[in-house]
Amino acid sequence: MDIGDAASPPEVVTEAIVVIDLVDSARTSNLFGWHAVGRGLLRDLRTLIAQIGQPRGLRCMKSTGDGYLVTFHDPQSAERAAVHAVETVFELLRHIATRNRDVPEERALNLRSAIHFGEVDVVSSDREGPHISYTFRLEAISRASLPEALNPIPPDELPLENYVLCSEETAEILERRAKQWKTISIGLLKLKGFAGWREVFRILPMQ
Repeated sequence: MDIGDAASPPEVVTEAIVVIDLVDSARTSNLFGWHAVGRGLLRDLRTLIAQIGQPRGLRCMKSTGDGYLVTFHDPQSAERAAVHAVETVFELLRHIATRNRDVPEERALNLRSAIHFGEVDVVSSDREGPHISYTFRLEAISRASLPEALNPIPPDELPLENYVLCSEETAEILERRAKQWKTISIGLLKLKGFAGWREVFRILPMQ
């Protein structure tokens, strides 16, 4: 970012926010080598996200080291951006399931994803603000988080990989605008840096 830009107020937009994490990426890179395997996995993931997300309003994609922060925008309806984000993540999961059948185990892509919705500051090739932090907190939720939750699902009902979590705000949008998915509460959790208990949902295709 140019130093002059730092003095200017950032543009504020409402976007769907997605954090996609490559499961066990550090272990894979340590075992099989960053140049031999790890770098290729992240490049493959980035390519798939771009191919699937750009027609659906992808606005920002930034590496997080073990995955990507991605945002979506819809100029006609802010809430539709959340629907586009969910469409992208599930299409991504379908693509990697097909891809994984044709590659060695160490080259498989397995993901954890979380989706939120809210105002963000637009900075050069990035997004900032509490809603970004909130989405990272959602993505960090795992089976190990559930014993500390209120009214949690049994831990073994949350997969170890290739699942999608979302905030209450996103779940409400899907309820109104996208009947092809259902959301299931996994419990109320305390998220670091955010007051009170927050209900967290898993998104599943409607069968």
